[in-house]
Amino acid sequence: MKRSLLMMLILSMAVFGFAQDAVEDTEVVEVDPVADLLMQAEVTHDAKDYEATMKLLKQAEKLDGQNEEILWKISRGYFDFADRKPNDLEYKKPYLYKGRDYAEKALALNDMSAAGHKWYAIHHGQIGEAEGTEQKIKNSYGMRDHTLLAIKYDPEDDGNYHVMGRWHYALSDLSWIERQIASIIYATPPEASFEEAMEFFKKAHGLDKEDIRNMLYIGYCYDELGDEKAAADWFNMAINATAESDSDRSIQADAKEALDDL
Repeated sequence: MKRSLLMMLILSMAVFGFAQDAVEDTEVVEVDPVADLLMQAEVTHDAKDYEATMKLLKQAEKLDGQNEEILWKISRGYFDFADRKPNDLEYKKPYLYKGRDYAEKALALNDMSAAGHKWYAIHHGQIGEAEGTEQKIKNSYGMRDHTLLAIKYDPEDDGNYHVMGRWHYALSDLSWIERQIASIIYATPPEASFEEAMEFFKKAHGLDKEDIRNMLYIGYCYDELGDEKAAADWFNMAINATAESDSDRSIQADAKEALDDL
């Protein structure tokens, strides 16, 4: 009997020691508050709750203002705000300037940041459009160079190819007056074409077949190149795609207008 009690005592002590070790192991696990905020921000961003995303990122910035990922994600957040009214340049301006500033901060920490280059290019290009023809042409070189660096450092990001397609499309679509301004600013204006624009948009579409922007702009390119049937096919694809945001619905309205104008 005594031997049995002794064995039970030894076993209970062993179990207690194992449980104590488990508690101690649990206690040493620490949650990184910055990583936790970034994880929450991605969840809210995927849900397109951009106010909540920005709030979380600003909290993270207070904890670590020298974190490249936080900075470029704040830059992205300002674009999300600006993109709510894609055709209202005055509405977009303050968000674009703030977004470019944050992308610049990210690049100051890491000049090989693909996302830093991407968001700098996007904001820089749209600022040029908001400020008028001359600034649009001046900013075009910076937009191109940063986008090419973004592609170099992250060749799997479809957004980078879309931006490069927009660069080619915008410069190919310059009016006669704009081309005269370009020739004054640069002895040799930037070279671009609708064919190259389409190649970039199709590359982006191949990486993300649900992005309505690429469908719209592929349609635009076909229209500019004189293939109305192909243009109509892509405009219809954009119209029939699933819209997940106000920006998507605005793009679909543009596609409907373009289809009606064919």
